[in-house]
Amino acid sequence: MTKFIKSLTAIILLCNVLFAQAQIKIAKTNSSSKDETPFPIFSFGDEMVQSDEFLRVFNKNKRDQLAPTQSEIEEYLDLYVKFKLKVKEAYSLQMDTVPAFIQELAGYRKQLAQPYLTDKTVTERLIKEAYDRRQMEVNAAHLLINCAADAKPLDSLAAYQKIMGLRNRIVNGESFGSVASQYSEDPSAKTNKGDLGYFTAFQMIYPFENAAFNSQVGEVSMPIRTQFGYHLVYVKDKRETLGDIKVAHIAIKFYNEGQVDSTKSLIDAVYQKLQDGADWNDLVDEFSQDFNSNSKGGELNWFNRTTAGIPIEFKNLAYTLENDGDYSKPIRTKFSWHIVKRIELKAKPSYDDSKEFLRRKVERDSRSELNKEVVVRRVKKENNFREVAGYDAVKNNFDKSLLEGKYKADKGSGAVLCEISDKDYTDGDFYKYVATNQTRSNKALDNAVADMYANFIKQINLDYEESQLELKYEDFKYIMQEYKDGILLFELTDKEVWSKAVKDTTGLEEFYAENASAYMWEERADATIYSCNNAKVAKALKKKVKKGKDVSALIEKFNTKDALTITTETVVAEKAENEILSEVDWKQGVYDLPAANDRVKFIRINNILPPATKPLKENMGQATSDYQNYLEKNWIEQLKAKYPVEIYSENVQRLYAK
Repeated sequence: MTKFIKSLTAIILLCNVLFAQAQIKIAKTNSSSKDETPFPIFSFGDEMVQSDEFLRVFNKNKRDQLAPTQSEIEEYLDLYVKFKLKVKEAYSLQMDTVPAFIQELAGYRKQLAQPYLTDKTVTERLIKEAYDRRQMEVNAAHLLINCAADAKPLDSLAAYQKIMGLRNRIVNGESFGSVASQYSEDPSAKTNKGDLGYFTAFQMIYPFENAAFNSQVGEVSMPIRTQFGYHLVYVKDKRETLGDIKVAHIAIKFYNEGQVDSTKSLIDAVYQKLQDGADWNDLVDEFSQDFNSNSKGGELNWFNRTTAGIPIEFKNLAYTLENDGDYSKPIRTKFSWHIVKRIELKAKPSYDDSKEFLRRKVERDSRSELNKEVVVRRVKKENNFREVAGYDAVKNNFDKSLLEGKYKADKGSGAVLCEISDKDYTDGDFYKYVATNQTRSNKALDNAVADMYANFIKQINLDYEESQLELKYEDFKYIMQEYKDGILLFELTDKEVWSKAVKDTTGLEEFYAENASAYMWEERADATIYSCNNAKVAKALKKKVKKGKDVSALIEKFNTKDALTITTETVVAEKAENEILSEVDWKQGVYDLPAANDRVKFIRINNILPPATKPLKENMGQATSDYQNYLEKNWIEQLKAKYPVEIYSENVQRLYAK
C-alpha cells in the first residue's frame, strides 16, 4: 500500500468512524451548556473521558442539530470506547515516536495551519477581485525591457529610464505595435508587435494582471516591474466573459497551401452529407482526421475564449452557434478545415459557486504574498515582536561570498537581534538562515543583506505563530489531536487486523473451516443456455439437446458462415441468483425461453447440485472481511482486559435525558 493511499485511508477512517465532518469550527453541544461542569462518561485503564470531550466529538459526527437520542449516544459510545482503547495501545507502543509518523503528521500540520496564517479580510478581497475580473477579458499588448529581479540598482535605473523613454514616444503619438516590434526584448514582439490576445484573471502574473485590468482601453500603463523586467501594458479592448463551451468537430487536415483546395472540396462534401441528414458520429468515424477525438464523436475538452492552444477563429465560431446540436459551415484554421458542432454551453458560475475554486487559486498565486504581509504585521503585534540589536548588528558581517551563493554560516556572537514574546533570536540564527536560503545574486551586497534580513524577520514571525497555534486556538489543538490519533489508529489497526488478515493464510483457512456453515451454497443448477438466430436452427439444435447428444459438431457446422448463428452460455448458479433459472422448473430438462433481440432461446438444466461449502479461493473477499472482524473483536477483548473499561451509566443518561 502506497504512502498516499495509507495516509488517505487514515483520514477517511478518522472521518467516517469517529470524526466525520471534521471541521475547524467546533460544533455546539445540544444537551449541555458551555458553563456546565464536565462529568465522567467512562474510564479505561488509568484514563477518564469527560462529557465535554465525548460531546465534542459526538456532535462533529452528528449530522443534525436535534437533541441526541439514547440509541445514538449508546452506539457512538461503543465506537468511542473502542477507539480510545486502540489509540491508548498505540501510545503505549510508542508508535508516536516513529520518524515516519512524525514526518507524516508534520505534513498534515502544515496544511491545517494555513487558514490560521492568512488574513480572512485580505483573502476575501482577493477572491472577490478575482471573481470580478473573471467576468471580463482584456486584450492587451506589452513591451518588455529585460531586468533581472536581483539586478544592481544602476542596471535597474537604466532599464527604467529606457522604458520610460519608449512610453513617452508612444504617448506622443507613435504606434505601440511599431515601437514594441522594434524595441521590446520579448522575442515574439518582432512578429506579433507585443500582442497577447485576450486573457482574464490568473492567466498573467499578478502585477501584469493589475496593470491590464486597472488601465482603460487605449491607455498605456506606467512601467510595471515583474521578475522578467519592466513592462508597458497597452489595453486594446475589454469584453464580457462568456461561459465555458463544449463542442465536437470534424477536421480535415492540410499540410501546405497546395492541399487547401482539395481538402476544402472534401470538407464541403462532408458538410453536404450533414445537410442531407447523415449521422454526425458516422461522419466523424469515416472522415475526421483528429484521431484524439474520433472515438468520442469528435468531442473536445471544455474551453472558453481565453483558452490557450485553440485557434482564435475556431473559438469565435463556436460561440456563434446558438443552440446545442447546431453545427457550422466549414471554417479554415492554420492547418485544418473544421465543421464545429455545439454540445453544451455553461452559464457563468455565481460568486458562491466559484468561491472555493478561487480561494485555492488565490492561495497558490503570487497575490497570496499580500496576505502574508498583513499576517506578519498582525502576528508581530500579537506576539510582542521587538527589535533589540537588529539589522545594524549584522549588516557589515558579509562579503561577496553571499552574492556567489557560497556563504558559510558564522556561529555568531550570541547577540540578540530581536525577541518574539519570550523567545530570543540571535545573530547566529540569522547567519544560519542566510546559509540555508542564499542564492547567487547580482544585487549590491548591502541590498542583498537587507533583503535577507527582511525575509528572516518575516519567516521567524510566521514560524513562531505556527508554533503557538495549539496554545492560541483550541479548535486547532483538537483537530491536530484528532489527526494524530487517527493516523495512529490506522497504523495499529492495519498491523493487528487488516494486513494481518491478508498475510495470515493459515489463520484464515482455519477460521474458514471452523465457520464453514456460514459459507454454503444452496442448491445450484448446472445449465446451458442456447441462443439461435432463427427458429429452424433452434428446432434442429433442440432436438439433439433433448436426446442428450453431443451438439458441438452441429454448432460448428451452423457457425461456419456466421459465428453468431448459435451461441451458448454455461451457468452454475443458485435459483435466486439467476433470473432465467428462477423462471424454469428446478429439475433436469430442456425449457423454452422468451425470444430476445430476434433470437430464439432455450435452456437445458444439466444437473441440480446439492448444497455445498464454497471453496475459500472463490469466496476470499467475504472470508477475509469476516476474518478481519473476528480478529478485531478478539483484539478489543484483549485491550479491555489490559485497560479495564468502566461505563458510568447514570452519567451517560444525562447526555440524552430531557
